[in-house]
Amino acid sequence: MLITTERLTLHAWSEACFAGLFALAQLPETVRYVGTGVRWSRAYTLAKHRATLAHWTEHGFGWFAVSATPGSFDGVVSLVRRTAMESGLGRPAVEMGWWIAPSAWGRGYATEATTAVRDRAFASAWADRLLAVYEPANKPSARVVEKLGFTVHSKFVLDGRVEQRAVLERPHS
Repeated sequence: MLITTERLTLHAWSEACFAGLFALAQLPETVRYVGTGVRWSRAYTLAKHRATLAHWTEHGFGWFAVSATPGSFDGVVSLVRRTAMESGLGRPAVEMGWWIAPSAWGRGYATEATTAVRDRAFASAWADRLLAVYEPANKPSARVVEKLGFTVHSKFVLDGRVEQRAVLERPHS
């Protein structure tokens, strides 16, 4: 599966993505607002990678590798199916997340990539509802959430950190 935008190519997750993910997960500025905010171990990254491959097999969608130039690994846009309990919404949702490599920050790639994945998720009926979970202190991610049209839903505490839920319903034609 391939999604293209004016400047980016998003590839369905594959075995080849592990090295790029692990490299990204080693950068303190990248993981600052993810989970506990610490770098991912090789074993943890491998477990996430394998779970992502399994999610693709089970659901037909999942994480996408973001490339600005052929062969580059410039980030990730993820789609993960969540149950009503996991979503914290009381109804199922597909959680959307993103990481862009610091070397690619400030170019609008996060907005461009997530917009393309949002549009594909709704057009392909992968999701009726998207959920974004982010730390309000992460101003760049908060701006992406706003630009994509998400509505702030609720705050909660996870691993001692305040997180924000935002929801976007699939438009009905």
